[in-house]
Amino acid sequence: MAEIRPTMTDDDVMDFVANGYVVLDEMVDDDFNERCRNLKQGPAKETVGSPDFIREVLLHPRLAGVIRSLLGPNFLMPTGGHHHLIDQPVSGQDWHSDGISGLGYEINELQCYYYPQDVNIEDGPTMILPGSHCRAVNRDALAHYGDLAGQLSLVVKAGTVAITRYGIWHRAGPKLNHKPRSMIKFSYFRNSDPRRRDWLIDSEEIPAYRDRPAAPYTSGVESYRDLRRRIHTWNWLCGLSEEESMAHDRWRPAYETGTQPVEEVVLQ
Repeated sequence: MAEIRPTMTDDDVMDFVANGYVVLDEMVDDDFNERCRNLKQGPAKETVGSPDFIREVLLHPRLAGVIRSLLGPNFLMPTGGHHHLIDQPVSGQDWHSDGISGLGYEINELQCYYYPQDVNIEDGPTMILPGSHCRAVNRDALAHYGDLAGQLSLVVKAGTVAITRYGIWHRAGPKLNHKPRSMIKFSYFRNSDPRRRDWLIDSEEIPAYRDRPAAPYTSGVESYRDLRRRIHTWNWLCGLSEEESMAHDRWRPAYETGTQPVEEVVLQ
């Protein structure tokens, strides 16, 4: 197999650390999109594991380049998937996060959504909440939310793939018609902790994380917490140890930077 080359830069990765998603518009060609539009609703292990799907989608240079950048050189491929098909009007889903969210600041799983047909606003597009991917949350507590400031509807063209950090808040939006809306979901996984920046770099010197604007739904305190999480994520992706990460955390209060073991304390 040909070498998979990273495609993201320092700024691209910082954007992902803050927002938790990347959208690759019209990546898959129309012929293959057509083949994927008539799948049955439900598990899609055979489809996702087929040589054609691997070649046309999973290892497409644009998608694999982003995965390589965020999960390292020997990432784990999807071994299954699920086809979400909605073919009648629905009011939409509640906000939710899949699995167990808020597990930490690492990036170990990337969940992808592939759309083999155009998705317009009336088709019930997937909605995501940028910046929500590292928030520990009770899934039941999300269900009462309606529209949220900063939410993004994935109104996309056929062949588009959205890449998200596992745990991002999402839902299917209201669907107003009987047009089938198809989305195939699958995940890639990290195989080992990062030892260095695994993307395109201009210098071996690790730049400090440059923060992005606060999410519109956050207060001052929460935006500060988001910043701290982003710094930790960036430092971890750069291969820094916990001690090195603390040294690079410019926003860490002085009283939180203790490094002296109690056994070394000597009272005069």
